[in-house]
Formats: sequence, C-alpha cells, structure tokens
Amino acid sequence: MHAHSRSVPRRSAVRSATFVELFHGYQRELVQAGYKQHVARLHHRSIVHFGVWLELERIDPETINEQTVATFERHRSRCRCPGTSRDRGRHVVSCVRVFVRHLREQGSVAPEDAPPEPFPLVREFLEWMRADRGVVEATLTSYRLYVTNLLDFLGDDPRTYSASGLRDFIAKRYRHYGRNSIRMVLAAVRMFLRYLAVEGRCRPGLEQALPSPANWSQQSLPRGLTSQEIERVLTLCPSTRTGIRDRAILLLLARLGLRAGDVAALRFSDLCFQTATLRVSGKGGREVRLPLPQDVGDALLDYLRVGRPSAPSDHVFLRAMAPFKPFGGSRPGHAVTHVARTALKRADVQRPTRGAHVFRHTAACQMLRADVGLEGIAQVLRHRSIETSALYAKVDLQLLGQVAQPWPEAAPC
Repeated sequence: MHAHSRSVPRRSAVRSATFVELFHGYQRELVQAGYKQHVARLHHRSIVHFGVWLELERIDPETINEQTVATFERHRSRCRCPGTSRDRGRHVVSCVRVFVRHLREQGSVAPEDAPPEPFPLVREFLEWMRADRGVVEATLTSYRLYVTNLLDFLGDDPRTYSASGLRDFIAKRYRHYGRNSIRMVLAAVRMFLRYLAVEGRCRPGLEQALPSPANWSQQSLPRGLTSQEIERVLTLCPSTRTGIRDRAILLLLARLGLRAGDVAALRFSDLCFQTATLRVSGKGGREVRLPLPQDVGDALLDYLRVGRPSAPSDHVFLRAMAPFKPFGGSRPGHAVTHVARTALKRADVQRPTRGAHVFRHTAACQMLRADVGLEGIAQVLRHRSIETSALYAKVDLQLLGQVAQPWPEAAPC
C-alpha cells in the first residue's frame, strides 16, 4: 500500500526512542520560544502523528528530509484517522516543517540540500566574491539572479561574449526596469566580467561596453518628513509590545539615520547606556560609535524592559510572534522596512516611496536645520564622500549658497 493512502492510528504511542528524544528536545524549544499553549498542543499532535507515520513506513528519524515531509503531506491530505478532523490541512504539515527545521538547526538530521546551481560558473563567481571581496549574502542573492540571467541569455562560454551581446542582454531582459534597478544589474554584470578577466576567461575591459543610465549628480531632492509627520508617526504607535518595539525602531531611523539593515543587526554589545553611545557596523564593515539621544535611549530601555520577549538571543530586536527570533532571511532589513512602511501608512503620510530610507533623509534634514555642518552629517550617516551629503544642502538656501560654485565670467575679447 502506498504511503499516502495508509491510515495512521492517531492515538498510537511513538515507540522509537530516537524520535522520542528528538521530540522532547523540540518540546523544550517550543516553551523557550514562547509559543502559546494552544499552538504548542497543535504542534504536539502534529509531531506525534508524524512520528507514528515514520514508524509505520519504517523510516529512520535521522534520515528525515524534504522528500519525507512531502510524502507525509500526501498521506496527511487523505488521512481519515479518528480524531484528526480539527487538524486536517496545511497547519499540520507546517508544524512538521518547523520541527524538521529545528532538527536541522540542532544537527540531528542532514542539512537541506541547496538547490543546484544551473551554471557552475555562477557558484565560482559567488565564492570569489565572498572570499576576495567580502560581499554580504544579501548582495550575493541579487548578483546570483542577474548573472544567472546573463549566462542563460549569452551561454556559459565567456570567450564568446561581445560588447553588442552584452548590450543586447541589458536592452531585452531589463528594458522595463527603472534607473536605479538597472544600475544594480549593471553593477553585478560588470563585477562578473571583471572576475572573468582576472581568471583569464574573457578579454579585459569588456565591462566598459555597458553604458550607465543617465544620472546627473545631485539632481534629486531629499525626501524627508516634517517634524509634524514624525510626531504623528511616533504618537500613533500602539502601546502593545509590538508597538513599543516599532517605536524604538522608528526613533533609531529618524534620529540617527540608521539603515534598515543596521537596525536589524543591532546586538546588546552595540549598546552602551553608561556612555549613551551606539556602535554601528554598516556597509563595507565600517564601524562607528554614535551618540544615543535621550528619547532613543528611553525608547530602547522601554522595549527591553516591557516589549522584548524573553529569548536566548543577543539581537536587540526580535520577531513579535513565536518563535521569538531575530529578523531573518537573506535580507533582514526588509522586516525593518516593513515596520517603517506600516507606520507611515497608519499615520497617513504620503510619499512616493514609503520605507525605512525616508527616515534617513529626515534625520539628515533635521541635523541640517540644527546647524550641523555637512561634515557632521557625513560622519553620522557614514557617507564615504562629502558629495553624498551635499544633497541635503538643497533644503537650506544659506548652506546651498556656500556650496554653490560661482558662475564663470566670459573672458573679454
């Protein structure tokens, strides 16, 4: 009889000592992770069912993998075991997937197989980027997509690449992309071509065949919020634990101009309340210590005392729902961006883009109005070039006059 058609006696006890030991460890994890009692009971019933099914199928618990879960899912969708009507559906399989993920994290089962790389050249390029360039995984995730698209379009023999082929790739694959998105694609492709040149797989200088989109320096205006809008955003944060957390996040964004990734990466060792300072390691591993304003420090203390769940993690900010873990994924800053976007929408603040970066512009504009010079703004925002900070001179006519160059007079004939 096929695995997906066999009925499992729901109330049978799991006899496998190995599975029982793994299950008990998972139960302790549920308690530590802060799951509510009814959710923990659902996990308990689901995992017991999974354990009984493993025994009937004579599957060693230490060999569990994604295929095992998929086979169990097929069985579960047809299961008519007594007393299982309340748990029928995807929730049971979701619980099993969380259980299997826990086993992987504990090293009790083999790690999940990485999806096969369609082109070995992509894997070699990404390994070079990690080892020689120190690029973070979030950037590599984007580079993998763009370079894979390039190889899919031009083939995996770089010796055949030409300037016209590269330009044709950009024109056809990314013709609907905006200017900023095109720049990201070009950065990835150029870096890949430089890697190929270093390895001797294509002729040097081929990356220069890709023209950059028009981008006149300092053409844009800062997209900051007004003081009234910031106050409304902060005031409308609910008094719940989630609201207390979000208010601390928003103040870090608005007062210090931190990037979303900076906030998600904050750890307890980065905070020093005695000296009222905050350590930040941002792009390129640049580490700076910034002053901690009073209202930001108060909001952080409020979150740590009242809003933060008790969890064995040294990250400052955690998810609001169990399991109480740091913002995860390849781009943890996306969770902070979601917090900012939700807060702006709740306060009915209208901007072309509603995300965490608008608070960074706000912090710079507020510092400028407080007579902080461009050098000070560049230091707080960790700009590598003072020219980047010069964007904010546009909101101050007096300062704009200082940085503007005099118009050259025509020489007499």
